[in-house]
Order: sequence, then C-alpha cells, then structure tokens
Amino acid sequence: MPSYSSAPVGSAPSGSPRALSAAAKRTIAGLSLWWLASPIAVILSTVVGLSSRDRDPFWEVASAVLLWSGVGGVVVAPAVGLLIAFRLRQRPACRRFAIMGTVSLAVCALALLFWEFAMECAPGQAC
Repeated sequence: MPSYSSAPVGSAPSGSPRALSAAAKRTIAGLSLWWLASPIAVILSTVVGLSSRDRDPFWEVASAVLLWSGVGGVVVAPAVGLLIAFRLRQRPACRRFAIMGTVSLAVCALALLFWEFAMECAPGQAC
C-alpha cells in the first residue's frame, strides 16, 4: 500500500539530532580520554622528576612533557570539548564536558589552597 505523506521514506523526524561524523566522535572521545589520563601524567611527571637524581636532561624533558600534557588535559580538554559539543549540538557531550570542567576547576582550587597552606611558615620560624 503506497504512502501518501510528503516526507521522504527514509527521513528522520525534524526534532531528532543529526548523526555525528566519525571525526567528531573521535575528537570527543579523544578529548575525554585526554582528560581522564591527565592525573596519571601529572603523577608520572612527579615520579620521574623526583627519581632522576643525576639530572639527566632526557628525564628532565620527559618530566616537563608529562607535566604539561597533564596540565593541558585538565585545562584545555574540557574547554575545547565543550566548544565542540556545543557547536555540534550534542547535549550529552555538553553535559559531560561541563562536568569535566567543574571537576577540573574544583581540583585546581584545592591544589591552590593546598599550595597556600604548604607555603605557610611554621610557628616560630622567620619567613
């Protein structure tokens, strides 16, 4: 029996989100994984930096690269991911990157607070 509707047979309803390209899916997944791996990179940077007693230039560079990739993952990945997800109108990805940014901001605030308390002078010592 033929259909007499004006919409093409294979069309999606007008309110449904459009399909994402493979590159967009990979970008969103890559930014999410970068954010998840950033604490591991920071911890490895600390371990490598503290364990290289002879100050080998290779290990100093490796420690710096790990540190900056970890910090970049905490700061850059949520911001860029939120922009990409917002541009592509992907609500679940927008929520995920907003939560990632909130968690990153809270961790950075706690790290700064800890740094402030760690730099405080002990009682009886001159600073």
